Amino acid sequence: MGRKLQGRGKASGLASALVRQKSLEKQQNKVHKKNTTEKPVSKKLQESKIQQKIISQSRSIVPFTKNDYVMLVGEGDFSFAVSLLKNDYIVPERLIVTSFDHSVKELTLKYPHTFEENYKILTEEYKVPIKFKIDATNLIKTLKVNAKNITTVTGFPRVDFIMFNFPHTGRGIKDQDRNIRDHQVLVDGYFKSSVELFKLYQTSSILKSKTSDLNLVGSTSQHDPKIILSVFEGQPYDSWNVKSLSKGHGLKVERSGDFQWDKFEGYSHKRTNSEQNTTKVASERKARMYVFEKYRKQQEGKKGSKDDDEDDSDSD
Repeated sequence: MGRKLQGRGKASGLASALVRQKSLEKQQNKVHKKNTTEKPVSKKLQESKIQQKIISQSRSIVPFTKNDYVMLVGEGDFSFAVSLLKNDYIVPERLIVTSFDHSVKELTLKYPHTFEENYKILTEEYKVPIKFKIDATNLIKTLKVNAKNITTVTGFPRVDFIMFNFPHTGRGIKDQDRNIRDHQVLVDGYFKSSVELFKLYQTSSILKSKTSDLNLVGSTSQHDPKIILSVFEGQPYDSWNVKSLSKGHGLKVERSGDFQWDKFEGYSHKRTNSEQNTTKVASERKARMYVFEKYRKQQEGKKGSKDDDEDDSDSD
């Protein structure tokens, strides 16, 4: 009986080995099939990402030329202003930088690792004028300008673009509806204030030239002023409805495009109330830049309201 048992043991061991071998071969075949099928998918995914990047870059915009007069409002640590100059997007004589904060000391405390260097570059290297305590929703009052002194105070004969990047009240309201409304008030106030400043420049020009045309953008001049607003995509930002808010001030989207962070090398978006980054690194977040202009009635008469919606589309 011992021999029979030994023979059975050998037969059983061989059968088990064959089963294990077949199982191993099946696993190897599965891995091989998986690898051969995953490679094309991975390649397609890589190609798709490259294509998306190309499309994104083609839609990104730098809305002004280096010879335009640009006013930045709501600046944080001034890294965006430095980026514009370092990348040669504008000449320093045609840039004015404003901050809602009260002083250099306040900004140094808020952005201890970045502000001082940026401030030094702007004021010492480029000699750019910087104004503090400027409210983007009340530009005329906080800039302390009127029709007679506006060109003297700002140092500009006109302003071609006013730009506000990623407006935020910094209040941290937890209720989403109230938070959305709070930011709608901010954006709406920015539109209103910018239009008023443009009109004041127009009035100043009229006083000097003795003309009577008060139309904000009545001429076809290349110097028709425009308002720029950069916002993140997704919620709650989409619910701000910035395009709808602009229409309340006679504005329309002249063009818009992806905010391409790579185009503004050196720019580091920070929280309104601290030097910390936002929850997700800003440069990894999708954002959009809108350029608004005064709606022209002659366009409305020719094209109608349908084309007004088309103005909200992307343009290079």
